[in-house]
Amino acid sequence: MLALAPPSPPAAWPACPCGLRAGAIRQGAGEVLARLAELGVDTEATWAAANRLSAHSDLALDTAVELLASVQGGGQGHGRRVVELAVSLAEAAGLSSEEVRAVRWGAALHDLGKVRVPREVLDKPGPLTGEERTLVQGHAAWGAELLTPLPLPAAAVAAVRHHHERWDGGGYPRGLRCRRIPLAARIVAIADVFDALISARPYKPAWCECEAARVILRGAGSQFDPRLARLFVREVLGFRDLRP
Repeated sequence: MLALAPPSPPAAWPACPCGLRAGAIRQGAGEVLARLAELGVDTEATWAAANRLSAHSDLALDTAVELLASVQGGGQGHGRRVVELAVSLAEAAGLSSEEVRAVRWGAALHDLGKVRVPREVLDKPGPLTGEERTLVQGHAAWGAELLTPLPLPAAAVAAVRHHHERWDGGGYPRGLRCRRIPLAARIVAIADVFDALISARPYKPAWCECEAARVILRGAGSQFDPRLARLFVREVLGFRDLRP
């Protein structure tokens, strides 16, 4: 049986190797990068990025994506592509700048909880066992758990927790359905699945964008928000005449 012991919060913030005081990184995105350091991600890079957060929040987000890529699986560049796709969909849907910002953070950190999943499970080339699937599915709630204490938009944390919910109620972790699923999560879900389809994984080859887009359209009203799915394919991907 796989043993999984989620890391416990430290009694104090880790020592800063570059001389920064804790107060310098307790603002905004710095909390996220500090949390990654607690989890054993490249500490030197984490603190160096935190030192630049006050003037460059986008830099902090980009750094977080790169750090996560080293521990969460999903293929080279997955996190960055999901951010780009999700932001494009949020903008096409007419969301406000603050809502788009929340989507961007939620997309960037959607797989954060995978730091608690054994790497041999994430990289397994064959089908997962029931126990392994349960472990992987735990990443959505674990990611939200890690982020909840941090000063991020609530919608961003909701996107992390609920990006595997389904429009028909058959997803996880809560089995939410339709508009009970937070809007940011519905957006990230589409971007995440599309990029997974067009990316090569240990268990499958990459699909072409056209076929992946058809999967999104076929999932409209069952897996995905139907309006957002059609908007994504037609406006973000540019397949205006594509049929499922």
